[in-house]
Amino acid sequence: MIKLTKSYFKKIYKIIIFYFFYLVYSKPKNYKKSLKGYKEINVKIDKKNYKIFELKKGRIYTNKNDITAYITRDNHLTKASLQFKKFDHINSLNQSIKKNEVLNLGTPKFKKKICGSVLSLLSGGAARDNFTHWFTDVLPRIFLYKKIFNIKKIDKLYIPSFKYRFQIETLHHLGFDKDKLISSEEHKHIEANKIYATSHPCFFYPEKVEKWSIDYLRSKFLIKNVKKIKKYEKIFIFRDQARLLNKNNLKKYVSHRILINEIEIKDFLISKGFHVIKPEEFSFKKQILIFSNAKYIVSLFGAAMMMLAFCKKNTKVLEIKPKKSGSEFLNISKKLKLQHKQIKIEPSYKSLIPQNGLIFCNLKLIKKNLNLLGLK
Repeated sequence: MIKLTKSYFKKIYKIIIFYFFYLVYSKPKNYKKSLKGYKEINVKIDKKNYKIFELKKGRIYTNKNDITAYITRDNHLTKASLQFKKFDHINSLNQSIKKNEVLNLGTPKFKKKICGSVLSLLSGGAARDNFTHWFTDVLPRIFLYKKIFNIKKIDKLYIPSFKYRFQIETLHHLGFDKDKLISSEEHKHIEANKIYATSHPCFFYPEKVEKWSIDYLRSKFLIKNVKKIKKYEKIFIFRDQARLLNKNNLKKYVSHRILINEIEIKDFLISKGFHVIKPEEFSFKKQILIFSNAKYIVSLFGAAMMMLAFCKKNTKVLEIKPKKSGSEFLNISKKLKLQHKQIKIEPSYKSLIPQNGLIFCNLKLIKKNLNLLGLK
């Protein structure tokens, strides 16, 4: 009875809140041609077409996850808007603009007014937390903007989040200190004199990240004349998760991606001269130093492998992965001419999330693939 009462009052509260914001900010209307204060600028890179969207006196509303609405001063949605919908437990597709929820729910947050120009880097929920999406979906938008405009004319960046060290470090390196950043987690509704947004850098498919995008990252972050450090010539990316498993109840962990015999693999690789690293323990600058020194890399499929973008040509990569996980890191290796082998394994305990599950990798497979990569 108490639960039903709470649920009832929660619904009533939501209705009151939505109605209040309908009065404060009328519900946006769907996109139409010839919108006031809005234009689209075409950009072509490597024979592919992208757009930069400009809104004068416009606003942005986001639920910080699947929905981002770019709204003109005459209250219409624009083609810059994002409206993702999950088609499984993790992956999403961008839908038609008419599916954007603000058309029904409005913009139920007070807006923050920004004086000056804002470049939005919002890219969907994954970009808030995921290391790979930060580099494939977020940062390359700066390069797209710079193809037409001077980045110095941007007063603020509107970003998915700045709660992680790598987010602050990378943006600082690009010339944006924290006082120039607006987090969508803190401010879900903003208005500015000018708002800029761009097409998605890899057309909503991170595993198809473009060469120009990787080249941009390398040009901005790769250290020239890097000092050679021998201990990082062979590295194993260690997740240190197997120790957390209760082996009497493995099914409890199926939503995770865990290499069951990670310790055994670590010990074997140490015997072969590998140095064990946890990338999250290093600054972003140090991670670049490590990966640009590497000649051999062994890793379970995961976000840390985005650092392959900073490896030198012919670096040898051995990736252990759940059979149904993506090939985004193999794609990076192909574009940079790295030598990349994959060990695809059917999880011993499957997850509803395709790229996860508990997997066991036989040492024989690792020895065989390292031999194929030239390590005896």
